[in-house]
Amino acid sequence: MELWKDIPGYEGKYQASDEGRIRSLDRRVGTPGKVGFKTMKGRILRPGPTKTGHLYVVLGHGKAGTPVHTLVALTFLGPRPPGADICHNDGDPTNNKLDNLRYDTRTNNILDVYRSGGRWRKLSLDDIKAILQEPKTTTGRSLAKKYGVSATTISRVRLGRYKSCRLIKDQNTIYQ
Repeated sequence: MELWKDIPGYEGKYQASDEGRIRSLDRRVGTPGKVGFKTMKGRILRPGPTKTGHLYVVLGHGKAGTPVHTLVALTFLGPRPPGADICHNDGDPTNNKLDNLRYDTRTNNILDVYRSGGRWRKLSLDDIKAILQEPKTTTGRSLAKKYGVSATTISRVRLGRYKSCRLIKDQNTIYQ
């Protein structure tokens, strides 16, 4: 059975479910230019995607969208600890069910994506390994074109300054 709880800060207006859904509640609203109120029927909100693949909803007219995973985590896990990310255990940013969410470090968030075979930003671990194995005579510009990234990113990979390069050092952590 799906469990619904009020979203902190939106009590009596919006709720999140442990199944990763958001709904508005029945409410009375004033109608502009008219005397009286009308009842708005609550409904399950239809989320839209972001460029990163996460889903978001708009809570209230004229407001910016909020990621669904943020609302579900806040409602059921409580406030986010300082410096923590909201992680999807399976690496799928569209799976916002409570049992798939947790607070954890940025590194573990990235590892979740790699474990599920995804990409963090534009390069996969296999891409990074291949770039590191390329002969030093291969130009950064040609590699950038080949992998669809900037020459600066190629340089950072080669110098070990790209965050994912540090993750490659411990393969057992990544593929456990």
